[in-house]
Amino acid sequence: MDDMLETKCENLMNIVVESRKRFGKMCSEYELKSSSMENKILNLKIESFSNYRFKPKNSVPAISGEDTKEIEDFTVQLLERQKRIDELKNKLRNTQTVVLQLRNDKIGGKLRQPVDAELMLENAKSKQLQQL
Repeated sequence: MDDMLETKCENLMNIVVESRKRFGKMCSEYELKSSSMENKILNLKIESFSNYRFKPKNSVPAISGEDTKEIEDFTVQLLERQKRIDELKNKLRNTQTVVLQLRNDKIGGKLRQPVDAELMLENAKSKQLQQL
């Protein structure tokens, strides 16, 4: 009786193992098929998007020969003005450096003062008073 029960249990276990194998195989096949179908659908969507021609919101006007000439003239004018501005900036920088040099030039400042004996005496007296 135990032997018979053991064989029945073994048979049932074998049936369970076989059914699990079959079910697992069916699941993996289903997963493969579903993922392949998803890939096909995605490829179709990508293909349909790539074939679709989008319309721009603002159409680009066609430029005629006369318009291109005007544009080129305008760019030349802009470049000339930019060059003139750069030259003026350089001149301004040079002028500023000269002004700074003149301000810092003590000897030139003394030379600009009129040479007068009375003025020299006043300066000497004021320096002497400051030292006291």
